[in-house]
Amino acid sequence: MDTIARCFAKGGRLIYVGTGTSGRIGALDASECPPTFGTEPEMVQFLIAGGESALVRATEASEDSAVLGRSDIAAMKPGKRDAVVGIAASGRTPYTIGALEYAQKKGAATIAIACNRDSALGKAANHPH
Repeated sequence: MDTIARCFAKGGRLIYVGTGTSGRIGALDASECPPTFGTEPEMVQFLIAGGESALVRATEASEDSAVLGRSDIAAMKPGKRDAVVGIAASGRTPYTIGALEYAQKKGAATIAIACNRDSALGKAANHPH
């Protein structure tokens, strides 16, 4: 996507955000970028509700908190050079929406990937898909 390429050209990061399977997909892509493309690990990162332990054990309650999504992404300090991609099949996961809203307020390019048109996640992003 051109938006992400522009962020990389400015020295920015790609940060995936999601919960459950969606979060795991972002984590998988982020972890494969260094060996596949020779990127630095800091260039493509991920944020999953419940932290890294959620990669192997479901943490259902954390996905229902927009406040937690905002605080988790805040710790990553997204800014104008970064692209934050929220992934949620339903397009309505509060954690992911909260994270995208926060990132957008900090000037990051925000991209939504959801399976439903006109989703709440899409409305929280600069670029809904």
